[in-house]
Amino acid sequence: MAPIISILASSPIFLFRYLFDITCFLLPGGRPVKRWTFRQAALVRSIRLLLLYWSLALAGNRLTLRPGRERNRFEVIPSKSPKLYRGPLDDAAIQPEAIGATWTPARPLSTAAADKETTVALHFHGGAFVIGDGRDEDAGFVARTLVRHMGCTHVCAPQYRLSTPTSGRFPAALQDALTSYIHLIKDIGIPASQIILSGDSAGANIVLGLLRYISEYGQEIGVPAPAAAALWSPWTDVGATLDPNLDMTLSPNYTSDYLGPEFVLWGALAVTGHGEIDASGPYLSPHNHPFKMSTEIPMFVNGGGREVLCDSIIEFSEKFKNQGWPLHLVISEGCPHDFALLGPRIGFQEDAEAAARDAKAFFRSTTALYLKNAGTI
Repeated sequence: MAPIISILASSPIFLFRYLFDITCFLLPGGRPVKRWTFRQAALVRSIRLLLLYWSLALAGNRLTLRPGRERNRFEVIPSKSPKLYRGPLDDAAIQPEAIGATWTPARPLSTAAADKETTVALHFHGGAFVIGDGRDEDAGFVARTLVRHMGCTHVCAPQYRLSTPTSGRFPAALQDALTSYIHLIKDIGIPASQIILSGDSAGANIVLGLLRYISEYGQEIGVPAPAAAALWSPWTDVGATLDPNLDMTLSPNYTSDYLGPEFVLWGALAVTGHGEIDASGPYLSPHNHPFKMSTEIPMFVNGGGREVLCDSIIEFSEKFKNQGWPLHLVISEGCPHDFALLGPRIGFQEDAEAAARDAKAFFRSTTALYLKNAGTI
């Protein structure tokens, strides 16, 4: 009841600021980025208001393993042998569980799984570890973009466990990432050399965690590395969110982004179990703990030029390049955070598609992956 009262009491201020900003956007000079349309500016500002309310209400998604409207494109993936979850994934309180996953355009047939013209993107959605579910309504646009413009034949979007005050803290999402990756390799029979690990925002953090885990334990548990990785607006420093000396509202990009301090703080506190897990450790803050795989894995990194994480993304990319990663960074000028996920919802569909085409060009020049030409699903 207390959060509801607080939200109701603060709503007049929130709505006044929102309507004031929307009014300012009527003229190009009043928009965060002059080249933005009124629609783009209004949509970005609306998402920020929505995330503020979500954060204050702590209203994360409720996950279900029912097929729902995805029907036969939704698959339930059982957890694997406990022996596969070692080191940071071996947690007395957080145990591996069955998860769901949505396939786009469909689950590959077992007879075609090992076909050299099958390329699967295992994509982990963003949402600060607290919202999202990988289904069509959430990650449908990014999944279709990876097929149509990056050239994958299939996308698998796991419905990893979200962090809540009572469950789902680290390493739940990373356990689920390993479960889904092993499922592709062992159960469906897709060679690791035909898999791209992909993730946006917090999902990109999960990708980096999975890559680190494979580098540390992959040989022991018989799990090979993927062919490549694609990170979209990666959130690589959860620890910085909890640093009282850092204030994201002071970023020059704060007014041109929809991320607010309340949302990222909610995510950081939830995934760490309110301090039970060290947010600055290598798995949640790879930004400060660069590592190298035993085999070269090309990594494509994309960020928005007007997102608050832009400087962090650039610095992260430089650190990993210095470790020897074949890494290609593309900063999409004028774009806010995670436009790869939200695309048309914030008016940046064309930018997201262009970034996916950049990724395809990079992977075609650095891997043997089959990436089909742009087209429909």
